[in-house]
Amino acid sequence: LCFRSVNNFLMTGPKAYLTYSSSVAAGAHSGMEECKFQFGWERWNCPESALQLSTHNRLRSATRETSFVHAISSAGVMYTLTRNCSMGDFESCGCDDSRNGRVGGGRGWVWGGCSDNVEFGERISKLFVDALETGHDTRALINLHNNEVGRLAVRATMKRACKCHGVSGSCSIQTCWLQLAEFREIGNYLKIKYDQAHKLEMDKRRMRAGNSADSRGATAETFHHVDATELIFLEDSPDYCTRNASLGHHGTEGRECLQTGKNLSQWEKRSCRRLCTECGLRVEEKRTEVVASCNCKFHWCCTVRCEQCRQLVAKHF
Repeated sequence: LCFRSVNNFLMTGPKAYLTYSSSVAAGAHSGMEECKFQFGWERWNCPESALQLSTHNRLRSATRETSFVHAISSAGVMYTLTRNCSMGDFESCGCDDSRNGRVGGGRGWVWGGCSDNVEFGERISKLFVDALETGHDTRALINLHNNEVGRLAVRATMKRACKCHGVSGSCSIQTCWLQLAEFREIGNYLKIKYDQAHKLEMDKRRMRAGNSADSRGATAETFHHVDATELIFLEDSPDYCTRNASLGHHGTEGRECLQTGKNLSQWEKRSCRRLCTECGLRVEEKRTEVVASCNCKFHWCCTVRCEQCRQLVAKHF
């Protein structure tokens, strides 16, 4: 499973937090599912091994891609814990009502209702996710930083929801609360951060000093200039066109790409060029038969009946 590393921690972690273990595992899984969606038409498409490779001590890398993996999985864990808390799944927490009763930033509304408890989600997710990082080197600091970028993304995308009060729905006053955005919005937010990620330029001469104070000073100095909301990486990405079994990269040969279809974005329309021709491969068209519901009719009352239609669809690989 892609969240094997998280599950390994759950088996050995503090018993007091076993209550949250299923939420943590589900959150890590939803993070990786979102990763697959965001990178579905790119050369690196967030393979199953992505989370395991980014946390396994012997195979750790610190590329632009692993920065996204850390951020989205961390965000997924915080998001799921926060949502489950607000839904009353945990005895130890509930809504965040710390602002309730205060007048909001604009006239005519006050804080009230059930705000999603991101403080709780953030605190518990740190205990689980950051504990996976057992190293003390620069890569460990980068991974912990990117974990935090994911958690900050959950906060940055929260929305204010309001309910009107007043005579005959006049909305003379509103009660408002903060709620989580859809997780897709957090994925979109972090994908932009991925595109804008910064490569750390370490002082190689000072870093070669090993674990000396000079080496630690070089690391601290570099991180001092890093924005808390920006993804960072240390190493250039490998060539994702070609297969590399040791790194868990499958290459692009055999991958599906898009040439025709309704409502395709420019990014999707260029997928065959990006995955095939620019990788030295040719595009192959295959016609496959698909069965789908068609000629659906509404019958009073109240069923919909459809026929099963077969049609040939062209797909490109």
